[in-house]
Amino acid sequence: MKCRHSSESGQTLLELVVAIGVVAIVITALVAAVTSSLRYSQATRLRSRGVKYAQEGLELARKLRDISTWDVFQEYAVGGGTWCLDESGTWTIDTSGGECPLSASNNFWRAVHFVWNDPTMDVTVTVSWGERNVPSTVELKTYFTHWK
Repeated sequence: MKCRHSSESGQTLLELVVAIGVVAIVITALVAAVTSSLRYSQATRLRSRGVKYAQEGLELARKLRDISTWDVFQEYAVGGGTWCLDESGTWTIDTSGGECPLSASNNFWRAVHFVWNDPTMDVTVTVSWGERNVPSTVELKTYFTHWK
């Protein structure tokens, strides 16, 4: 009996290599998609915290307006009008050029800028944070009037 060599064994090997290549491409695409999703989720979480800190800054500025007289509140716009506001709600004049650490335990900075535009006080809260050497910032603005 003659022994025949079938060319099908070579095709099976070729099909196996192609299948492994396709599986490798699919797995690589899945890993890239999951990594991108996790990175986006982290960036969104940090941005949400930044917006929360900025809203808190506006509320503390509103409280400052409400507990003091309007003349005292206007004084916050004097001398450049930029203040640091930490997590405990303590106001200090900004000497760092707008990089006021929120606390020693996190990577967020919050500065509050007051501008007197008679008859209103414009307030801008800027919150910044660093992520992989890419700085991010959120800024909220409002104005206050002498409503009392």
